[in-house]
Amino acid sequence: MKNSTLLLLLLISLAWRHTLTAQNRWNALSIPAEMKEKAHAVVRLDETNFQVKGPGLGALKRHLVVTVLDAEGVEHAQLVFAYTKLNKLIDLEGVLYDALGEKVRKLKKDNIGDYGGVQAMNLFDDVRFKVAEFSYANFPFTVEFTYELQDKQLTSYQRWFPHSSPSEVSIESSKLTIEIPENLAPLRYKEVNGVAPVQNSKTEKGNLVYTWNVKNLVAHEVEDFMPKWLRRGPGVMAAPSVFEMDGYKGDFSTWQKVGEFDNVLGQGRDVLDAQAIEDIKAFTKNETTTLGKVQKVYEYLQQKTRYISIQLGIGGLQPFPAQYVAEKGYGDCKALSNYTKALLKALGIESYYTSIQAGANEPDILTDFPAQQFNHVILCVPMKQDTVWLECTSQTNAFGYMSTFTSNRHALLATPQGGVLVKTPALTSKDNLIKRNIAMTISATGETLAKFDIDFKGIFHDDYEGLMLTGNTDEQIEHLHKSLHLANASFKNLAWKQDKARVPSLKLNCEVNLKKTASLSGSRLFITPNIFFSEDYQPSNPNEERKHPIELVNTYSYQDEFTIQLPSYQTVEALPPNVNITSKFGVFKNEYRLEAGKLTVKRYFERKNGLFQASEYNEMLEFYKKIAKADRAQMVLKL
Repeated sequence: MKNSTLLLLLLISLAWRHTLTAQNRWNALSIPAEMKEKAHAVVRLDETNFQVKGPGLGALKRHLVVTVLDAEGVEHAQLVFAYTKLNKLIDLEGVLYDALGEKVRKLKKDNIGDYGGVQAMNLFDDVRFKVAEFSYANFPFTVEFTYELQDKQLTSYQRWFPHSSPSEVSIESSKLTIEIPENLAPLRYKEVNGVAPVQNSKTEKGNLVYTWNVKNLVAHEVEDFMPKWLRRGPGVMAAPSVFEMDGYKGDFSTWQKVGEFDNVLGQGRDVLDAQAIEDIKAFTKNETTTLGKVQKVYEYLQQKTRYISIQLGIGGLQPFPAQYVAEKGYGDCKALSNYTKALLKALGIESYYTSIQAGANEPDILTDFPAQQFNHVILCVPMKQDTVWLECTSQTNAFGYMSTFTSNRHALLATPQGGVLVKTPALTSKDNLIKRNIAMTISATGETLAKFDIDFKGIFHDDYEGLMLTGNTDEQIEHLHKSLHLANASFKNLAWKQDKARVPSLKLNCEVNLKKTASLSGSRLFITPNIFFSEDYQPSNPNEERKHPIELVNTYSYQDEFTIQLPSYQTVEALPPNVNITSKFGVFKNEYRLEAGKLTVKRYFERKNGLFQASEYNEMLEFYKKIAKADRAQMVLKL
């Protein structure tokens, strides 16, 4: 009897423990130590299921569980997603758990924000955002969300890069499942960066199921000059071949067909009335060349219109009619590019509506995977001698200038024959240039006065253009202090001049009191000739072994010549040596010439761009160390 009682108690205990374990699945204490190392949050489970029900209808279900380890990980406990009339929200639920995985409370309406997408530059926008979050600060804690969307915007399927969150997040389990009817199969997809191959299966109804999994991905740290996650993180991109959206049929199986769909969306929308055509002909009547007419049309566009985003229904992909822009005087990138195309068409000049993935920090598209990978539209005007690219959303952009926003990446031209994938021009190191001519005078006590003549070109022009246009001298001087490393300098008589060439530039003339640029010790004056630029790159994590490749996106150069009128002296005890350093990462030259009490310094630095292996990181560091040493070199005068 006694043994039976003990056995019964043991069975009850085991059952209780099993129940507790099942209930406390999200116990934060059960997370392995290696998953918490360097992490502020841990994704316990992230399951996305996308079911294609037909060419024009899909359903997305997601189940997300995240454990927040500390205050710095709170942002990862927030669920944010967009929806429109083409993406209808079916269901949204959430649960909050404490550190032991015990349920604290369910998601209530008060925990869900519903916000419109209209912002400062958006006039109309039917995109809305759901934001679900719990107010809780007893760390660690866990949040669980489930939601379902009915999807009628099937120009794209799922883009799954499970570890692309900001650094310091680890992932225990993430899964993507895409189910597609047999008549729409096979699914078009691309696996990138070493993701585990797809697992294929079939439902009882005959639908094909594609599944990808990742498990136990530890937190990754941000490293300087890392490539974008699209280029280095495991993931999958999926896209339709044939689809329907809001009554429009399309086929994305080739780039040509992607461009054909752009033509379908734009059909009949590049038409202007007689008055608009008469106006543009009158505005360009004195131009005799095609290039001159195109430039005049761009000037007309900048004078007559302004950029305002309009996202209504299919408006995320379809331009508003050209006549609408002519009458209203505003439009988004699609509408303004289409309007400019219509203006050129009225003059008999052909141009192409061009889709592009824009953004200075955006990676280029995957060229071997035809899909809707674009976020912006510009205009391409083919010419006999050259091609002109027009950014139609800017009222200040130089004619034909492509900044880092759209340069050096692939774009899709919607030609009459369909889509043609091309590469936009890259800015060279001569385009991205700071050129400085400086005349300095140093007194025997180290006081220094200088006259600056600086030319900021290309990307450096872009850095200063906004500041120049505001006319706020205090803000301009503050920026000069930081960019020229002259914290204690005093600037006066700033004069700016803008040159809107195909690669624009800003010229600055000013006078500068540099305070003390030399130090006096007894009868010796120690002078550091180069006080303006120092390529003294310091790694953010110097003690860590480099893990990721190095991507240097922009190439640029500095070209300096400055003269220093020296105080009277008896002799030069030390003069910095000339330096010439060449590396796969760039070029550095420094040359000193002393004549009749005047020191002339010529300095040239060029940074090359490209993708380099992680094993080459130390070589890059050594390159910058040599330059920093050369820049710190001193000359010594005996007074």
